[in-house]
Amino acid sequence: MITVTVNQDTKNIGATVSLDKLLEQLNISLVGIAVAVNNQIITKQNWVNTSLHQNDNITIIKATQGG
Repeated sequence: MITVTVNQDTKNIGATVSLDKLLEQLNISLVGIAVAVNNQIITKQNWVNTSLHQNDNITIIKATQGG
């Protein structure tokens, strides 16, 4: 197990979890979101290849509509 921070919330996850699997485990809709790991934007096509490590800081931003 490793510890990561997701939007300022500490999570314990498996040591070999990729970014796409983390989003799946958290039940986050993949539509209209942007994700950064350690303040580095990760493009959607790279989520499956992005391994997470101890103390990584993940930021998930969801697009919203407004007027």
